[in-house]
Amino acid sequence: GLRTATFDRDWEQLSEDAIDTRVCDCCPTAVAVTASGPIVAFRDRTDDETRDISVSRLVGETWSDPVSVHHDGWQINGCPVNGPALSASGRNVAVAWFTAPQDEGHVFVAFSENGGTTFGAPVRVDESGSLGRVDVELMPDGTAMVSWIELAGTEASYMVRQVDRLGGRSAATTVTALGTNRSSAYPRMARRG
Repeated sequence: GLRTATFDRDWEQLSEDAIDTRVCDCCPTAVAVTASGPIVAFRDRTDDETRDISVSRLVGETWSDPVSVHHDGWQINGCPVNGPALSASGRNVAVAWFTAPQDEGHVFVAFSENGGTTFGAPVRVDESGSLGRVDVELMPDGTAMVSWIELAGTEASYMVRQVDRLGGRSAATTVTALGTNRSSAYPRMARRG
């Protein structure tokens, strides 16, 4: 399950709540703070092992019911160790994720203009296929810089590209070549300036 706790400045625990009691437990969770409050993205897990990305928002002092960002319908009987990434600025939110229904891995990003209450249609980010391991950073102009591990045949590369909410995509840029095994890398980005 995914849980949250609050603490005061002296590290005394004030509360503990369950956000979702059935999640994909090895996939990293992402958190960002919007103008409306914190939002968390995670790989949800249904009884039939569908593992799509969901979000929950702290509204007042209560976490909202988890809402699927997009119904990918990825059913997998084990954790893919491939969680989502979030970035927020004011009420703008971008979430990036990996999914592999029909055993075909791809990366997507979706945008919200209302603090994560709803998201627009997803935009595919990868070129031909992906191992996932995503990250995302919102840019001052409202676009998002998305990173992922591209898989082309037996070659893997750490890639980045800029994506806008209408589906426009810059050319993909290769940052570096990587290995294709599960432990090869989990790259992270940070916006500077």
